[in-house]
Amino acid sequence: MRRVIACLIAVLLANPALADGAAALDRFYAETHTLSGRFTQTVSDANGTASERSEGEFAISRPGRFSWDYRQPYEQHIVADGAHLWIYEPDLDQVTVRPMDADTADAPGLLLAGATFPRELFEVVAQGNGWLRLTPLKKDSGLSEVRLKLVGVGIEELQLDDGLGQTTRIQLLDQQRNGALSAKRFQFTPPPGVDVIGALPQARLPLAE
Repeated sequence: MRRVIACLIAVLLANPALADGAAALDRFYAETHTLSGRFTQTVSDANGTASERSEGEFAISRPGRFSWDYRQPYEQHIVADGAHLWIYEPDLDQVTVRPMDADTADAPGLLLAGATFPRELFEVVAQGNGWLRLTPLKKDSGLSEVRLKLVGVGIEELQLDDGLGQTTRIQLLDQQRNGALSAKRFQFTPPPGVDVIGALPQARLPLAE
């Protein structure tokens, strides 16, 4: 779920438009080139009882690059460098890598991390008070509904329903828009000795002797 959420945010913040009636999103995409800040995340069951809380930092550089770093209660680092998606779990000494490619990524990870235009994948409805509802057009997307809250030209909150009664609420805090971000935040090299799942990019393969 964590990687799906991060990928969703990456696409939402990297695309130039969503759908008719979402003029505020159009403005946000047109005026936002980079974004960084903190986030809090809460996962609740069908009864509204919170089962998981986490927090961390994020940075986004359009198009298609982001870092999503969970700090508490345990670490996980998700980095999209524009070509590949990296998920590093220090507690497991494990890195997963896959191309950000429509032919090889799975849904909904593919949809949310890639460059596919969301209009073809979501029905978008304005609900008032800054909220938008996004309903996946594909029944097997892994998400039944996504809700966004817009304040001014920014996205303040996301709520994701997974279709199994679980809701994930993400609040984006201390946002810095269009600030300078180091390119290193969107690069990742597996630490020595970790297990790597997936094919490493050619540039990262060891040279033959």
